[in-house]
Amino acid sequence: MATLAAPDISVKPRVLIADDSRIVRASLIKHIEGMFEFREALNGEEAWETLLIDPNIRVVITDLTMPKLDGYGLLQRIRSSKISRIRDIPVVVVSGSDESVERERAKAAGATDLITKGIGTAQLLSRLDILSKLVATQREFERSLETLVRNAQVETVDLPSADVLRTQASVLLANAVKNRKNFVVLNVCVGLKCLSPDDAPAALPASVVDAIGQLLQRNVRQTDLVARTGEAEFTLATGSINFDAARYFARRVCKAIAGAQLALDARMSFIASCGVVSLSDDDVDTHLTFDALAEIAHRRAMLGLNCAITGVVGRTEEEVLLRSKGTMAAAASHSGLDQAPASAGVRSAGSPDVPVLLQWIRDGRRAEVLPHLDKLPADLRTLVEVAMQQGEQ
Repeated sequence: MATLAAPDISVKPRVLIADDSRIVRASLIKHIEGMFEFREALNGEEAWETLLIDPNIRVVITDLTMPKLDGYGLLQRIRSSKISRIRDIPVVVVSGSDESVERERAKAAGATDLITKGIGTAQLLSRLDILSKLVATQREFERSLETLVRNAQVETVDLPSADVLRTQASVLLANAVKNRKNFVVLNVCVGLKCLSPDDAPAALPASVVDAIGQLLQRNVRQTDLVARTGEAEFTLATGSINFDAARYFARRVCKAIAGAQLALDARMSFIASCGVVSLSDDDVDTHLTFDALAEIAHRRAMLGLNCAITGVVGRTEEEVLLRSKGTMAAAASHSGLDQAPASAGVRSAGSPDVPVLLQWIRDGRRAEVLPHLDKLPADLRTLVEVAMQQGEQ
Protein backbone atom coordinates (compact mmCIF):
# COMPACT_ATOMS: atom_id res chain seq x y z
CA MET A 1 0.00 0.00 0.00
CA ALA A 2 1.38 3.40 -0.96
CA THR A 3 2.34 5.69 1.88
CA LEU A 4 2.49 9.46 1.90
CA ALA A 5 5.91 10.76 0.98
CA ALA A 6 7.43 12.99 3.62
CA PRO A 7 8.29 16.51 2.47
CA ASP A 8 11.97 16.79 1.77
CA ILE A 9 14.44 19.51 0.97
CA SER A 10 15.78 18.72 -2.45
CA VAL A 11 18.23 20.80 -4.39
CA LYS A 12 16.66 19.60 -7.63
CA PRO A 13 12.96 20.16 -8.41
CA ARG A 14 11.00 16.93 -8.93
CA VAL A 15 9.15 16.21 -12.18
CA LEU A 16 6.53 13.50 -12.74
CA ILE A 17 6.62 11.94 -16.22
CA ALA A 18 3.45 10.09 -17.26
CA ASP A 19 3.64 8.16 -20.55
CA ASP A 20 2.92 4.54 -21.46
CA SER A 21 5.89 4.53 -23.85
CA ARG A 22 9.14 3.48 -22.20
CA ILE A 23 11.06 5.06 -25.08
CA VAL A 24 9.38 8.45 -24.64
CA ARG A 25 9.93 8.38 -20.87
CA ALA A 26 13.59 7.46 -21.36
CA SER A 27 14.02 10.27 -23.88
CA LEU A 28 12.51 12.87 -21.55
CA ILE A 29 14.59 11.62 -18.62
CA LYS A 30 17.73 11.90 -20.73
CA HIS A 31 16.85 15.55 -21.37
CA ILE A 32 16.22 16.53 -17.75
CA GLU A 33 18.41 14.32 -15.54
CA GLY A 34 21.10 16.34 -13.87
CA MET A 35 18.87 19.37 -13.35
CA PHE A 36 15.70 17.65 -12.14
CA GLU A 37 14.70 14.67 -10.05
CA PHE A 38 12.02 12.55 -11.70
CA ARG A 39 9.33 9.97 -11.06
CA GLU A 40 7.69 7.83 -13.71
CA ALA A 41 4.10 6.72 -14.27
CA LEU A 42 2.90 4.32 -16.99
CA ASN A 43 -0.64 5.75 -17.19
CA GLY A 44 -2.85 8.55 -15.88
CA GLU A 45 -4.17 6.52 -12.96
CA GLU A 46 -0.67 5.78 -11.71
CA ALA A 47 0.29 9.43 -12.18
CA TRP A 48 -2.73 10.53 -10.13
CA GLU A 49 -1.84 8.18 -7.28
CA THR A 50 1.74 9.46 -7.34
CA LEU A 51 0.56 13.04 -7.08
CA LEU A 52 -1.58 12.21 -4.08
CA ILE A 53 1.29 10.68 -2.09
CA ASP A 54 4.22 12.86 -3.18
CA PRO A 55 3.92 16.56 -2.20
CA ASN A 56 7.38 17.33 -3.61
CA ILE A 57 6.44 17.09 -7.30
CA ARG A 58 6.74 20.52 -8.92
CA VAL A 59 5.73 19.82 -12.53
CA VAL A 60 3.82 17.08 -14.39
CA ILE A 61 4.71 16.03 -17.94
CA THR A 62 2.01 13.85 -19.48
CA ASP A 63 1.10 12.18 -22.74
CA LEU A 64 -2.50 12.52 -23.94
CA THR A 65 -3.11 8.91 -25.02
CA MET A 66 -2.55 6.44 -22.17
CA PRO A 67 -4.39 3.36 -20.87
CA LYS A 68 -6.65 3.37 -17.80
CA LEU A 69 -6.74 7.18 -17.61
CA ASP A 70 -5.64 9.36 -20.52
CA GLY A 71 -4.02 12.79 -20.35
CA TYR A 72 -7.32 14.67 -20.58
CA GLY A 73 -8.75 12.61 -17.73
CA LEU A 74 -5.64 13.28 -15.64
CA LEU A 75 -5.92 17.01 -16.35
CA GLN A 76 -9.57 16.98 -15.33
CA ARG A 77 -8.75 15.33 -12.00
CA ILE A 78 -5.87 17.71 -11.34
CA ARG A 79 -7.76 20.91 -12.11
CA SER A 80 -10.82 19.84 -10.11
CA SER A 81 -8.84 18.59 -7.10
CA LYS A 82 -9.69 20.01 -3.69
CA ILE A 83 -5.98 19.88 -2.79
CA SER A 84 -4.51 23.23 -3.83
CA ARG A 85 -0.95 21.96 -4.41
CA ILE A 86 -2.35 19.48 -6.96
CA ARG A 87 -4.96 21.78 -8.47
CA ASP A 88 -2.38 24.51 -9.16
CA ILE A 89 0.51 22.33 -10.34
CA PRO A 90 1.88 23.11 -13.83
CA VAL A 91 1.04 20.40 -16.35
CA VAL A 92 3.03 20.10 -19.58
CA VAL A 93 1.37 18.02 -22.30
CA VAL A 94 3.54 16.00 -24.70
CA SER A 95 2.16 15.83 -28.23
CA GLY A 96 3.27 14.27 -31.48
CA SER A 97 2.42 17.49 -33.32
CA ASP A 98 2.28 21.22 -32.71
CA GLU A 99 -1.06 21.80 -34.41
CA SER A 100 -3.03 24.75 -33.04
CA VAL A 101 -6.22 22.67 -32.66
CA GLU A 102 -4.54 20.19 -30.34
CA ARG A 103 -2.77 22.98 -28.46
CA GLU A 104 -6.04 24.84 -27.87
CA ARG A 105 -7.82 21.68 -26.75
CA ALA A 106 -5.04 20.92 -24.28
CA LYS A 107 -5.08 24.49 -22.95
CA ALA A 108 -8.86 24.36 -22.61
CA ALA A 109 -8.49 21.17 -20.55
CA GLY A 110 -6.09 22.94 -18.19
CA ALA A 111 -2.62 22.33 -19.64
CA THR A 112 -0.03 24.93 -18.72
CA ASP A 113 2.13 24.24 -21.76
CA LEU A 114 2.41 21.88 -24.71
CA ILE A 115 5.65 20.44 -26.10
CA THR A 116 6.35 18.20 -29.07
CA LYS A 117 8.16 14.89 -28.69
CA GLY A 118 11.09 16.20 -30.69
CA ILE A 119 11.76 19.19 -28.43
CA GLY A 120 15.40 20.11 -27.84
CA THR A 121 17.07 19.71 -24.45
CA ALA A 122 17.78 23.43 -23.91
CA GLN A 123 14.21 24.46 -24.71
CA LEU A 124 12.69 21.77 -22.47
CA LEU A 125 14.99 22.60 -19.56
CA SER A 126 14.20 26.30 -19.88
CA ARG A 127 10.44 25.70 -19.76
CA LEU A 128 10.64 23.28 -16.84
CA ASP A 129 12.97 25.61 -14.93
CA ILE A 130 10.48 28.46 -15.20
CA LEU A 131 7.48 26.33 -14.23
CA SER A 132 9.20 24.61 -11.31
CA LYS A 133 10.19 27.96 -9.81
CA LEU A 134 6.71 29.39 -10.20
CA VAL A 135 4.86 26.53 -8.53
CA ALA A 136 5.48 27.73 -4.98
CA THR A 137 5.39 31.44 -5.74
CA GLN A 138 1.89 32.19 -4.49
CA ARG A 139 2.00 30.87 -0.94
CA GLU A 140 5.66 31.77 -0.42
CA PHE A 141 4.88 35.27 -1.69
CA GLU A 142 1.98 35.57 0.76
CA ARG A 143 4.06 34.43 3.73
CA SER A 144 6.98 36.66 2.80
CA LEU A 145 4.76 39.71 2.35
CA GLU A 146 3.08 39.14 5.71
CA THR A 147 6.42 38.63 7.46
CA LEU A 148 8.08 41.66 5.90
CA VAL A 149 5.21 44.01 6.65
CA ARG A 150 4.38 42.80 10.15
CA ASN A 151 7.98 42.63 11.33
CA ALA A 152 8.84 45.99 9.77
CA GLN A 153 11.64 44.35 7.81
CA VAL A 154 10.96 46.28 4.62
CA GLU A 155 13.72 48.50 3.38
CA THR A 156 13.39 50.95 0.54
CA VAL A 157 13.71 48.89 -2.63
CA ASP A 158 16.33 50.11 -5.07
CA LEU A 159 14.44 49.16 -8.22
CA PRO A 160 15.43 50.60 -11.61
CA SER A 161 13.73 53.83 -12.62
CA ALA A 162 11.15 53.93 -15.41
CA ASP A 163 13.79 55.45 -17.72
CA VAL A 164 16.27 52.65 -17.00
CA LEU A 165 13.53 50.07 -17.55
CA ARG A 166 12.64 51.67 -20.89
CA THR A 167 16.26 51.59 -22.09
CA GLN A 168 16.98 48.00 -21.01
CA ALA A 169 13.58 46.63 -22.05
CA SER A 170 13.91 48.22 -25.50
CA VAL A 171 17.14 46.27 -26.02
CA LEU A 172 15.46 43.08 -24.77
CA LEU A 173 12.54 43.67 -27.15
CA ALA A 174 14.83 44.30 -30.13
CA ASN A 175 16.71 41.06 -29.46
CA ALA A 176 13.44 39.13 -29.15
CA VAL A 177 12.18 40.44 -32.48
CA LYS A 178 15.52 39.82 -34.19
CA ASN A 179 15.71 36.22 -32.93
CA ARG A 180 11.96 35.59 -33.40
CA LYS A 181 11.42 34.94 -29.71
CA ASN A 182 8.57 36.00 -27.48
CA PHE A 183 8.52 39.17 -25.41
CA VAL A 184 6.05 39.82 -22.59
CA VAL A 185 5.22 42.95 -20.60
CA LEU A 186 3.38 42.64 -17.28
CA ASN A 187 1.92 45.59 -15.41
CA VAL A 188 0.87 44.93 -11.82
CA CYS A 189 -1.45 47.50 -10.20
CA VAL A 190 -2.48 47.18 -6.55
CA GLY A 191 -5.47 48.80 -4.86
CA LEU A 192 -7.79 48.52 -1.89
CA LYS A 193 -11.34 47.26 -1.88
CA CYS A 194 -13.36 48.90 0.89
CA LEU A 195 -16.94 48.46 2.07
CA SER A 196 -17.39 52.20 2.02
CA PRO A 197 -15.50 55.00 0.23
CA ASP A 198 -15.12 56.65 3.64
CA ASP A 199 -12.97 53.71 4.77
CA ALA A 200 -10.33 54.15 2.07
CA PRO A 201 -6.98 55.67 3.09
CA ALA A 202 -5.40 58.33 0.91
CA ALA A 203 -2.83 55.83 -0.35
CA LEU A 204 -1.67 52.27 0.11
CA PRO A 205 0.72 51.79 3.05
CA ALA A 206 4.27 52.43 1.85
CA SER A 207 5.51 49.34 3.68
CA VAL A 208 3.19 47.11 1.64
CA VAL A 209 4.16 48.65 -1.69
CA ASP A 210 7.88 48.37 -0.84
CA ALA A 211 7.43 44.74 0.22
CA ILE A 212 5.72 43.89 -3.07
CA GLY A 213 8.56 45.51 -5.01
CA GLN A 214 11.18 43.71 -2.97
CA LEU A 215 9.60 40.31 -3.51
CA LEU A 216 8.97 40.86 -7.20
CA GLN A 217 12.64 41.62 -7.60
CA ARG A 218 13.55 38.42 -5.76
CA ASN A 219 11.20 36.20 -7.76
CA VAL A 220 12.06 37.17 -11.33
CA ARG A 221 14.94 35.71 -13.30
CA GLN A 222 18.19 37.62 -13.57
CA THR A 223 17.47 38.21 -17.25
CA ASP A 224 14.06 39.76 -16.49
CA LEU A 225 13.44 43.42 -15.71
CA VAL A 226 11.21 44.96 -13.04
CA ALA A 227 10.66 48.59 -12.06
CA ARG A 228 8.24 50.60 -9.99
CA THR A 229 6.32 52.73 -12.49
CA GLY A 230 3.63 54.26 -10.29
CA GLU A 231 2.53 54.85 -6.72
CA ALA A 232 1.37 51.24 -6.42
CA GLU A 233 2.34 49.94 -9.83
CA PHE A 234 5.15 47.72 -11.11
CA THR A 235 6.14 46.86 -14.69
CA LEU A 236 8.00 43.69 -15.66
CA ALA A 237 9.57 42.86 -19.02
CA THR A 238 10.71 39.40 -19.97
CA GLY A 239 11.92 37.69 -23.12
CA SER A 240 12.25 34.08 -24.25
CA ILE A 241 9.35 32.94 -22.08
CA ASN A 242 6.25 30.98 -22.99
CA PHE A 243 3.17 33.20 -22.80
CA ASP A 244 1.23 30.71 -20.68
CA ALA A 245 4.08 30.60 -18.17
CA ALA A 246 4.04 34.40 -17.95
CA ARG A 247 0.28 34.39 -17.28
CA TYR A 248 0.77 31.62 -14.73
CA PHE A 249 3.35 33.72 -12.88
CA ALA A 250 1.20 36.87 -13.04
CA ARG A 251 -1.88 35.05 -11.78
CA ARG A 252 -0.02 33.64 -8.79
CA VAL A 253 1.52 36.97 -7.88
CA CYS A 254 -1.88 38.69 -8.02
CA LYS A 255 -3.56 35.99 -5.94
CA ALA A 256 -0.71 36.14 -3.43
CA ILE A 257 -0.99 39.90 -2.97
CA ALA A 258 -4.76 39.68 -2.56
CA GLY A 259 -4.51 36.62 -0.29
CA ALA A 260 -1.86 37.95 2.06
CA GLN A 261 -3.24 39.23 5.36
CA LEU A 262 -2.01 42.79 4.97
CA ALA A 263 -5.09 45.00 5.32
CA LEU A 264 -5.04 47.43 8.23
CA ASP A 265 -8.77 47.04 8.72
CA ALA A 266 -11.17 44.11 8.39
CA ARG A 267 -13.33 46.34 6.18
CA MET A 268 -10.57 46.46 3.56
CA SER A 269 -8.89 43.93 1.28
CA PHE A 270 -6.24 44.17 -1.40
CA ILE A 271 -6.87 43.88 -5.14
CA ALA A 272 -4.05 43.08 -7.55
CA SER A 273 -4.66 43.23 -11.28
CA CYS A 274 -2.02 42.40 -13.88
CA GLY A 275 -2.26 43.60 -17.45
CA VAL A 276 -0.30 41.44 -19.88
CA VAL A 277 0.71 41.88 -23.50
CA SER A 278 2.79 39.49 -25.59
CA LEU A 279 4.29 39.45 -29.06
CA SER A 280 3.21 35.84 -29.58
CA ASP A 281 -0.38 35.90 -28.35
CA ASP A 282 -1.60 39.40 -29.10
CA ASP A 283 -0.86 39.64 -32.81
CA VAL A 284 0.79 42.95 -32.02
CA ASP A 285 2.91 44.78 -34.56
CA THR A 286 6.54 43.81 -33.97
CA HIS A 287 7.46 47.40 -34.80
CA LEU A 288 5.74 48.67 -31.66
CA THR A 289 8.06 50.26 -29.12
CA PHE A 290 8.41 49.09 -25.55
CA ASP A 291 6.51 52.21 -24.42
CA ALA A 292 3.58 51.23 -26.64
CA LEU A 293 3.52 47.68 -25.25
CA ALA A 294 3.84 48.96 -21.67
CA GLU A 295 0.89 51.29 -22.25
CA ILE A 296 -1.27 48.38 -23.41
CA ALA A 297 -0.34 46.36 -20.31
CA HIS A 298 -1.04 49.38 -18.06
CA ARG A 299 -4.42 50.00 -19.71
CA ARG A 300 -5.44 46.40 -19.11
CA ALA A 301 -4.24 46.41 -15.50
CA MET A 302 -6.21 49.58 -14.74
CA LEU A 303 -9.31 48.10 -16.37
CA GLY A 304 -9.05 45.09 -14.09
CA LEU A 305 -8.39 47.27 -11.05
CA ASN A 306 -11.38 49.50 -11.81
CA CYS A 307 -13.56 46.39 -12.10
CA ALA A 308 -12.12 45.14 -8.78
CA ILE A 309 -10.77 41.99 -10.42
CA THR A 310 -7.78 40.21 -8.93
CA GLY A 311 -5.99 38.30 -11.67
CA VAL A 312 -4.71 38.61 -15.22
CA VAL A 313 -6.22 40.85 -17.88
CA GLY A 314 -5.02 39.98 -21.37
CA ARG A 315 -6.54 40.65 -24.76
CA THR A 316 -9.52 38.31 -24.27
CA GLU A 317 -10.36 39.54 -20.77
CA GLU A 318 -10.09 43.16 -21.94
CA GLU A 319 -12.51 42.56 -24.81
CA VAL A 320 -15.03 40.84 -22.53
CA LEU A 321 -14.83 43.48 -19.82
CA LEU A 322 -15.17 46.34 -22.28
CA ARG A 323 -18.11 44.64 -23.99
CA SER A 324 -19.75 44.12 -20.62
CA LYS A 325 -19.24 47.74 -19.59
CA GLY A 326 -20.52 48.90 -22.99
CA THR A 327 -23.66 46.80 -22.62
CA MET A 328 -24.36 48.32 -19.21
CA ALA A 329 -23.76 51.86 -20.46
CA ALA A 330 -26.02 51.34 -23.49
CA ALA A 331 -28.80 49.93 -21.34
CA ALA A 332 -28.52 52.82 -18.90
CA SER A 333 -28.54 55.38 -21.74
CA HIS A 334 -31.58 53.76 -23.37
CA SER A 335 -33.51 53.81 -20.10
CA GLY A 336 -32.50 57.41 -19.33
CA LEU A 337 -30.90 56.34 -16.05
CA ASP A 338 -27.38 56.89 -14.76
CA GLN A 339 -25.21 53.77 -14.84
CA ALA A 340 -24.96 52.25 -11.36
CA PRO A 341 -21.72 50.72 -10.13
CA ALA A 342 -21.54 46.96 -9.86
CA SER A 343 -20.96 47.21 -6.12
CA ALA A 344 -24.46 48.65 -5.73
CA GLY A 345 -25.91 45.28 -6.69
CA VAL A 346 -28.25 46.72 -9.32
CA ARG A 347 -30.12 44.08 -11.31
CA SER A 348 -31.61 44.27 -14.79
CA ALA A 349 -35.17 43.18 -15.45
CA GLY A 350 -34.03 39.72 -16.52
CA SER A 351 -30.64 38.51 -15.35
CA PRO A 352 -27.92 40.45 -13.50
CA ASP A 353 -25.22 42.04 -15.64
CA VAL A 354 -21.73 40.56 -15.58
CA PRO A 355 -20.22 43.21 -13.25
CA VAL A 356 -22.98 42.45 -10.75
CA LEU A 357 -22.28 38.71 -10.98
CA LEU A 358 -18.56 39.38 -10.48
CA GLN A 359 -19.36 41.44 -7.40
CA TRP A 360 -21.49 38.60 -6.03
CA ILE A 361 -18.55 36.22 -6.53
CA ARG A 362 -16.25 38.59 -4.62
CA ASP A 363 -18.87 38.76 -1.85
CA GLY A 364 -18.99 34.96 -1.57
CA ARG A 365 -22.47 34.64 -3.11
CA ARG A 366 -21.54 31.97 -5.69
CA ALA A 367 -24.71 29.96 -5.17
CA GLU A 368 -26.72 32.95 -6.41
CA VAL A 369 -24.53 33.24 -9.52
CA LEU A 370 -24.94 29.66 -10.79
CA PRO A 371 -28.59 29.93 -11.96
CA HIS A 372 -27.64 32.82 -14.27
CA LEU A 373 -24.63 31.28 -16.04
CA ASP A 374 -26.61 29.58 -18.81
CA LYS A 375 -28.27 32.90 -19.70
CA LEU A 376 -24.96 34.56 -20.56
CA PRO A 377 -23.24 34.60 -23.97
CA ALA A 378 -20.41 32.05 -24.21
CA ASP A 379 -17.57 34.58 -23.85
CA LEU A 380 -19.14 36.32 -20.86
CA ARG A 381 -19.96 32.98 -19.25
CA THR A 382 -16.29 32.00 -19.57
CA LEU A 383 -15.21 35.18 -17.75
CA VAL A 384 -17.61 34.56 -14.88
CA GLU A 385 -16.58 30.90 -14.61
CA VAL A 386 -12.89 31.90 -14.47
CA ALA A 387 -13.70 34.41 -11.72
CA MET A 388 -15.48 31.69 -9.75
CA GLN A 389 -12.55 29.30 -10.12
CA GLN A 390 -10.10 31.95 -8.93
CA GLY A 391 -12.31 32.76 -5.97
CA GLU A 392 -12.28 29.14 -4.84
CA GLN A 393 -8.46 29.01 -4.62
